[in-house]
Amino acid sequence: MESLLTNFSETHRLLSYLILFLSMFIEGEVVLLLAGVLSHKGYLDIFDIIIIAFIGAVLHDLVYWSIGRKLSKTNKKKFLFINLEKIESFLRRLKINNSLYIFISKFAWSLNRIVLMANGYLRISVKDLLRYSIPACLIWSITFVSIGYIFAFETDILKKDLRTASLFIISFIIVVIILENFLRKAIEKGINRQSQKM
Repeated sequence: MESLLTNFSETHRLLSYLILFLSMFIEGEVVLLLAGVLSHKGYLDIFDIIIIAFIGAVLHDLVYWSIGRKLSKTNKKKFLFINLEKIESFLRRLKINNSLYIFISKFAWSLNRIVLMANGYLRISVKDLLRYSIPACLIWSITFVSIGYIFAFETDILKKDLRTASLFIISFIIVVIILENFLRKAIEKGINRQSQKM
């Protein structure tokens, strides 16, 4: 698998960057981690990765914000599995901390799109969205590429000690899952509290 990735990124460098850009709209975290690993090996440029990921992430945020904006014009109460009224009442109460939500949700895989659509649904201006989204996207891009880069460095050191490398990988995955679940539960708890008050 490693040789396939390295051969592809070495021979199809521009296509690798295009895949990186498009992945920001689907599942960017995993691809950014891989890109960070490939940059450590010298197959991709770390600064190019960060710039492309940053631009893709900002455009991702604008797309999901505009979906929420269009939903607000249709007056729908539900979109897929999301009860828009509950999110609206929750975010209306927490508009003071909207910047914090936009920032934190960038690192919570399942919450980011919901928060972005809710911002569009609440008709938060694109200027306000970008004020918080741009720094969040930049920090997010740098963080995940750096983690991939550091991970590649650590695995080079730990190649001989497979057990330690496995523990490192498993620990990282567990920390990410715990943080994501904590954020999801905190937001769901707030939504439930707000819906009970109504």
